[in-house]
Amino acid sequence: MTLSLQLRMPIGISAILVGLSSFAQQGNTKEGYAITWNKAIAVVADSISSGAHRLPAWTISVYETDANDVLDRWTTDMKAVSLGVSGKKPMKATGATIGGVGTGIVVMAQASTEKKAKLCRFTIAFAANDSTAMPDTTGQIAYVRGLAVKYNRAVVQGQIETYEKLIAKAKGKLSGAKDDVAKTRKSIAKSNAKLGKIKTGMAKEQGTVASYRGDVAGMEKKFALSNDPKDLQRLTKARTRLAKSESKLAKLMTQEADVEKDLAKHQERLKDDATTEAARSTTTDALQGTIDTLKRKQEAIK
Repeated sequence: MTLSLQLRMPIGISAILVGLSSFAQQGNTKEGYAITWNKAIAVVADSISSGAHRLPAWTISVYETDANDVLDRWTTDMKAVSLGVSGKKPMKATGATIGGVGTGIVVMAQASTEKKAKLCRFTIAFAANDSTAMPDTTGQIAYVRGLAVKYNRAVVQGQIETYEKLIAKAKGKLSGAKDDVAKTRKSIAKSNAKLGKIKTGMAKEQGTVASYRGDVAGMEKKFALSNDPKDLQRLTKARTRLAKSESKLAKLMTQEADVEKDLAKHQERLKDDATTEAARSTTTDALQGTIDTLKRKQEAIK
């Protein structure tokens, strides 16, 4: 068999992820996932050994994964369309029915991992039995190419799901940060309302104190002139009223200082909460950017 088919896909997007520029510059996420699809979906003529026999086969590349992963995917596919899968090198699915390829056939597969290239070479053959190749290869290339697209997309789907888990956690943290900001703002509003009431009370009490002080000053002058015990009694009562009013004003001033101190703490906390919210929002946006990029990468695999 000498027939081969190579179809090059267009180069994918080259967007730089927000907050992940160092990784984007390398063309990878921090996990090492490529952020663009610039590979070729190629179906290359090959062969597989089946005992003493050498049968024609096809080889494809599945990127960013290994042989075990691809063989697991293939085994799952074959169990759904054959009588069963067995063996190792190669694995064999017997009694398989594959649209456009054949019915009741033997499908053989083997795979190898190329670590440096970060890919898996997957080889598949279609045979009438363990030793006889199918006379007609019509439909095989299209089917194998379909597997290449399917498995490469599945790999990227796994990458997307990894980031979807990360963004779910990030959104949870962002929601918590927003709640913190809302709570702190509520505390600030309460403190401001309390402070407003205290200031109103202080203004009123300051007026009362000024009035009482005027009363006391007047009575002191009167008593100094009259030396009348009744004037002294009235002066004593006025001084008592003044002392109580001054004490009340002092308490209000202490409350004012305490609330202002709390308010300052709340305002400082709001700055911290807002900074945390902004950072977590940036993280979430960056993760979403990565997901969007990986989805475009997946869509480019055709």
